[in-house]
Amino acid sequence: MEKQPNAARMSIFPLAANLTAARDPNAPRARTEDEATTLAGGPVFLAVEELPEQFETPDAAEQAVPDLYGTGLYELFWRDGAWRVSMRYWRPAPPAPVARTGDAAAKKPLGHARTPEEARKLLGAPAELAEQTLSNLYVDHKQLMRRWGDLVRNGLAEIVERESKFALRITYWRPMHAPGVAAPLAPVERTELAERVAAPLRSDKPQAELDIGLFEDTAPENPNVVIVTEEGDGRFRGSE
Repeated sequence: MEKQPNAARMSIFPLAANLTAARDPNAPRARTEDEATTLAGGPVFLAVEELPEQFETPDAAEQAVPDLYGTGLYELFWRDGAWRVSMRYWRPAPPAPVARTGDAAAKKPLGHARTPEEARKLLGAPAELAEQTLSNLYVDHKQLMRRWGDLVRNGLAEIVERESKFALRITYWRPMHAPGVAAPLAPVERTELAERVAAPLRSDKPQAELDIGLFEDTAPENPNVVIVTEEGDGRFRGSE
């Protein structure tokens, strides 16, 4: 028997905004997230939603949902004294954050966009969808969801395991540019950079006089005496 290619065995999920539209036989379908993203014109996620009906037996569920078995779209399960069915389908995600890095996308995005064209207006450069796992680790799902629950629930982020803990992987729009070439700054980023450059630099304490070495300091009881902090020789000012 000839072995089927992997692509031929993959489930083809409908693309829809809600469960009712997903169950329409005429709904567009896609095998992969990339295909679904192209169809939707923006980020998507694989939603798992429960059908409203309850069934007394698996046969009753199969009669109501003829494609229950073999397609990968549906799952039959038992809960609270009844058989229930859930369905998987591609659902367009809300507008994704726009930023140069995943950290900025999660904490301080330039804005949000559904399409590459919308993201390009914010970035001032061609945009692409990207994924990045944030560095912060959480001991369990509950702790992570308290901080990032909205992003996970709307499909713009997912929970991944790292170092026996959990982290957030976020989907966002970032500048698309040639390898090794920095993408141009967005207008808002140029403004922020200019404000930082124009701001005066202030030290938290007065600068020491230049004749004090790296490992030396003045004595608290006599500013004319230089003392050693780590290495070097103690000396009086003007003793050379």
